Amino acid sequence: MSDNAEPGADNGARPAGRFARGLDLVVAALLFAMAALTFVDVVGRDAFNAPIPGTFETVGLLLGVVAFGAFPFVTLGDRHITVDLFDHFIRGRFRRIRDVAVMLGIAAMAGFMAERLWAAAADEWANDFVTEYFGISRAPLLVLLAALSAGTAIAVLAKTVRRRHDDAGPPAPQDEAMAHRREYLSDTPPESDEC
Repeated sequence: MSDNAEPGADNGARPAGRFARGLDLVVAALLFAMAALTFVDVVGRDAFNAPIPGTFETVGLLLGVVAFGAFPFVTLGDRHITVDLFDHFIRGRFRRIRDVAVMLGIAAMAGFMAERLWAAAADEWANDFVTEYFGISRAPLLVLLAALSAGTAIAVLAKTVRRRHDDAGPPAPQDEAMAHRREYLSDTPPESDEC
């Protein structure tokens, strides 16, 4: 196991590259901005009776970007919240089947969210919907969120195929030796009971 492995993630589970690191930093910066804006707004409202205009709307828009921006990393790093009540009952082939079913379910839900977000963006664009305070269209933001969801669905499917391919790799040395032994024993004629 590598020294850089994080808890809950197998080696190679976290996507590499500058894009992934950049998106990670953007999500962290936006999360910090949300917290700072909320803090300053609360202090301004309570201490000086001067809230920051549009804070609620800004935090709402940033929340969508933070949640959907983190979605690929949580999913591909196997960091979803899980309950392992029945894990000690599920072993071997059934565990692999369950893992594939879970991954396909995640991909289906991410694809469904992408389709719904795309439909919402098209609806808002067609009807010229704008936000209440700033009067801007949310359609570009919804397209971005749909793209992040669709990318997550595709990446999960690719990860599932890769994991299945890795599971079906060459047999372990002991399995190969046992197969050769069985083959040898099946070729030799049975010993006679005669003395």
